[in-house]
Amino acid sequence: MLCFPIARTVGWEMMFQPPNRVAERVETMTRRARLSILTCAVVWGLSVLAAPTNLLKNGSFESVSKGQPRDWSLPEYWSGTLATDETVGAAHGGKRSVVLHTALKSGRHWGRMLQLQRTRNLLGPRFRYTMWARGKGTFLLGGIEYRSAEKFTPHYQYRWQETETVLTDAWQQVTYEFSIMDPEVIRLALVAEVRGEGSVAYLDDAEFATFVQPGISLLATPPHAMVPLGQQAEFQVRLSNNGTPVTKGMLTLLAAAADGLHSTSDVPLTADTTIHRHDVGTGGDGGIQRLTFIHPESGAVAQVSVDVVPPELFREFEARAEAVKLPTPARLLIIGDSLTDQQRGENYVDKLAFWLERKLGPNALTWRNAGVGGDYISRVWQRMQGEAKAYRANMYENLFEPKPSHVFFFLGHNDTKVSSTSGYTKQCVDPVTFEEQYRLAIQKVKEETGATVIVLSATSSVFEICKANADKRKEAGKAHNMFGKPEELERFNAIAQRVAADLGCEFLDVYEPTRTYPDKPSLFNARDGVHLSAAGNRFIALQILKHLGR
Repeated sequence: MLCFPIARTVGWEMMFQPPNRVAERVETMTRRARLSILTCAVVWGLSVLAAPTNLLKNGSFESVSKGQPRDWSLPEYWSGTLATDETVGAAHGGKRSVVLHTALKSGRHWGRMLQLQRTRNLLGPRFRYTMWARGKGTFLLGGIEYRSAEKFTPHYQYRWQETETVLTDAWQQVTYEFSIMDPEVIRLALVAEVRGEGSVAYLDDAEFATFVQPGISLLATPPHAMVPLGQQAEFQVRLSNNGTPVTKGMLTLLAAAADGLHSTSDVPLTADTTIHRHDVGTGGDGGIQRLTFIHPESGAVAQVSVDVVPPELFREFEARAEAVKLPTPARLLIIGDSLTDQQRGENYVDKLAFWLERKLGPNALTWRNAGVGGDYISRVWQRMQGEAKAYRANMYENLFEPKPSHVFFFLGHNDTKVSSTSGYTKQCVDPVTFEEQYRLAIQKVKEETGATVIVLSATSSVFEICKANADKRKEAGKAHNMFGKPEELERFNAIAQRVAADLGCEFLDVYEPTRTYPDKPSLFNARDGVHLSAAGNRFIALQILKHLGR
């Protein structure tokens, strides 16, 4: 049996609280805190853990700027000093280590450094944070969990290892294992602290990784569902140990509603595939609910989302999906920009897949979202040709495997942005190049796959927001791009339509439907006027279903 140390809960403290005050406020763990840390886990399958992927930047401390390790910091309101050491033999690995000295502040001697994490999926996975250390004094690892400043005061919580490590001249690996089980946590910082008068810690080879017991897999399907208010979402949940279904035990379910409320419950495993029915509630206007199934003993996690919609909208989707006629198996490939890449798990692609699978039946549909944020046709074409230096080249690896039956192109939003340095007249991609490369990309798809190609126009944008954002940048004297200029979008959409017609492709106009939508701003992100909102993702999915059911 593996037992993980219970983290010391120090309350929701501001980052600039001195640690002596933090220590004074150690309290009995609340129910929320108990949920935040896994205390004991049974080892499943093999005893050796899978090789982790380091989520830290510059964990080796080899990258330095002005004598300081990149991506690590010691805020001025904290204590101590941080420097790099390049003395021969001073590092545990590589050429450098970092040196963290204590200083007297707020009545005690301490030094602390941190790195903010960019990990998106904080909820549920088991994390392991390690660092090699030697020196003088005591040392420990910890984290700062951040919640919404609008909802919580204070909105920071420190969590530390239960036991401090006494440093010696010999290198030793310090390890802190934990899970975050509070849906309110939106960000995480990793910290390291040395304590004691005259103390110093030499640190190297830090790692932060998620890990799951080898052989264990947890799957919940569908990954995204749409459900009318007042009904239930149904998911099939399957836990396997080396391919054998686990039919006993318990999963933890964390449910986060659109209004920010969340709940925790147990899901007993009762069969090879456990059917879990989730009540979405009857209040409010619906919205996205996110469910996280967790197997604490192994660290396995499966996340799904539910889009709760008004009954009349659900019925419209149902009718449009019922009218779809596609040969099976249907294999969909979607090529797009950030409108396709963002909000994965609940965007228009996920909604389309949910309804098509519901219509066509199990095992009759495969789909791949190959959207890349920031994409324009030149990047798409470079990636299709296999150029090694293409932006995010890995997104198109084995692009046509399995061979798609339908390929969707949804581009133009970045191609049409215009630069301030040209007086808002020069596009990201000039119209001639746009047409030439769009033709080449479509021809390659048709020649290599024989798929039905469906070209979507770019959407309209809320130009008032786009222009206001550009004006702010202009006032600040910063070079920038302006998105959503109607005349540019219309010019490029006409080119895309002509290319589609010339090459025997289907064309779906989503520009006019979004431009003339009665509550147009509701379809788009209120901050930029370009990216789709939850309503916008529903709208695009519905337009595609209508097209497929013509």
